[in-house]
Amino acid sequence: MRTLCLVLGLMLTLAPMAAAQKVVRPPGYQDPYPVESLARVMGEMHYLDFACKGRQSQDWRDAMVELLDHEAPTRGGYRQRLVDRFNEGFRIQERRNPRCGAEEEMVRQSLAAEGEALSEQLRRTYLQ
Repeated sequence: MRTLCLVLGLMLTLAPMAAAQKVVRPPGYQDPYPVESLARVMGEMHYLDFACKGRQSQDWRDAMVELLDHEAPTRGGYRQRLVDRFNEGFRIQERRNPRCGAEEEMVRQSLAAEGEALSEQLRRTYLQ
């Protein structure tokens, strides 16, 4: 739960960057797999940092490891789905290969908005 709060805080920290590019969702939309979707977003963010800041940039990967330790501490199907979603997100951005700079910042803002929406859904579900 502590990690979930950490990840939620991290995503909410990015929220001001995302104000210009909100993900439009139907009213009352609930992602059926918010933690898995958040893992994908984290993988996409990891690729952007990896590509633009260098191989030493491991903040999003480290956050994902922490999320796994708390959400799915033992090996099994759920843990593997989270890992697969993180890797899927990494590959999505790798294929898109946005250029570092303005293009990458726009993608990052869009992902931050999506992460913010997922974080808010998780907050409402688990912390209220």
